[in-house]
Amino acid sequence: MKRIVGRQGAWWLGALAAACLPFLALVPLGAVWLWERQGFVYWFLGTALCFLAAGLLFRRAHRAGDRVPSGDAATAAGEETPPDPGWSPSDKVAWQRVQGFAAQTSGRMLIDQRALLATGRAVIEEVARHYHPERAEPLWHFTLPEALLLAERISRRTRALTVQAVPGSRSVRIGDVLRLYRVKRTVASVAHSADGPWRAIRLAINPVQAAAAELSRRFQGFAAEGLSSLMLDRIARIVVEEIGREAINLYSGRLRADIDELDRLEPPAVAEPAAPAVPLRLLVAGKVNAGKSSLVNALCGDVVAAVDVLAATGQPTSHSVRCADDRPALELVDCAGLERETAIPKLVALAENCDLVLWVALANDGARDLDRRLLDAVRGHFAGRPQFRAPPVVVVMSHIDRLRPFNEWAPPYDVAVPSGRKAETIRAAMEAVAQSLGVAATDVIPARLDAGMLYNIDAVWTAVLARVPEARQSQLIRLLRLAGSAGGVAGVARQIVTGGRLLSGLVIEGIAGTRTKT
Repeated sequence: MKRIVGRQGAWWLGALAAACLPFLALVPLGAVWLWERQGFVYWFLGTALCFLAAGLLFRRAHRAGDRVPSGDAATAAGEETPPDPGWSPSDKVAWQRVQGFAAQTSGRMLIDQRALLATGRAVIEEVARHYHPERAEPLWHFTLPEALLLAERISRRTRALTVQAVPGSRSVRIGDVLRLYRVKRTVASVAHSADGPWRAIRLAINPVQAAAAELSRRFQGFAAEGLSSLMLDRIARIVVEEIGREAINLYSGRLRADIDELDRLEPPAVAEPAAPAVPLRLLVAGKVNAGKSSLVNALCGDVVAAVDVLAATGQPTSHSVRCADDRPALELVDCAGLERETAIPKLVALAENCDLVLWVALANDGARDLDRRLLDAVRGHFAGRPQFRAPPVVVVMSHIDRLRPFNEWAPPYDVAVPSGRKAETIRAAMEAVAQSLGVAATDVIPARLDAGMLYNIDAVWTAVLARVPEARQSQLIRLLRLAGSAGGVAGVARQIVTGGRLLSGLVIEGIAGTRTKT
């Protein structure tokens, strides 16, 4: 016992036992009191009624759960255990299918090994088919590193849960558990063999009291059965959900790299020069002369390139922004001005490799059809690929100083509660841009981007920071996709070289060891 609880723990247990002793003594004293007054019959009858009520309530709760329609049950289960907010639309569809299995799961599965294995396999196969419907054997569509990472994650989580929630898990040896289990089986066997004679003797001594005790015992089993049924159903649902969650992680490709590998991953640049680390990548896009390069300069805090020159190159340029405050490090990708729909393939390719889109739209330009078609092309690209995650879009409405009245410029302007003509015009322009581009009005930030006359850049930063969590999820999926395809022939060549070095090192160590022995 001292080895289990430790020297100090033994003193604590002794103190706790001494403090509880007066209350524990009430149990035998109460039994003596009942015995002297022939009150055991009433106590047994009262106990039987309590257990009967508990059993009826447990069963009623169980039936109420069974009466929920399957679709509603899946919804209810989904509300209890919602999908990971960072999952892609395809992952969320897979989670809905897992919830369908969880809603139909019975606690009896846990005491039937075959049913448990069959249910787990069915969940895994369903998830595998969801992600790889074109494969003849989707169940095996994963790599060895992914399988090893899955085992590592499960082992790490199980160990953490064991250390936190299992009393004595750091002290109790497996051998101690086996010995306790054998002792428990022996004691239970002896108690079971003595139970029958004791009940017969009790019936001969006091038939009325024995009948009341048998009634209480029967209802106690009735209540325990109802409680265990509820608990088993809940545990079975959790087991199915955990199996489905890990299956989604495995077959969606989220285990292609662990966190450390992602931190070391250097994605290919979409423009030169690229940031050296893995910061959030923001695509600054919009029509020609909308103010994209001016926005880049404003966010960088300095003039990083000549504005007029950037639009003429026809190629995107990349700028690294490293902030000393709470703002994250960013890579701003300045897309060349978009003039027509022929730019859609280039725009879509850039959006696929970025984590957030800053779309610059002119406040005084009523012709926004091209902006809408370009944004719809990006949306359609991601809508057709549910395994991807579309980057969030923030619209920066530039040139608000050119709105009516033209000769007025007296910032700041409260567009939430406009009090003047200029503020009313800016608010109306925001709503028009939001409607034209298919975004929420809160995603439109009015700004002035002229050098030396900057206005509302802090609001742009605030909008960007508010979408950092969503952008991080887009970045994670982008990097996982990159990790799954990184390497190619060169990666395989590196693995061959590394494996050859490892094998040659083992051979050399073996030869050296043999010579040492001789």
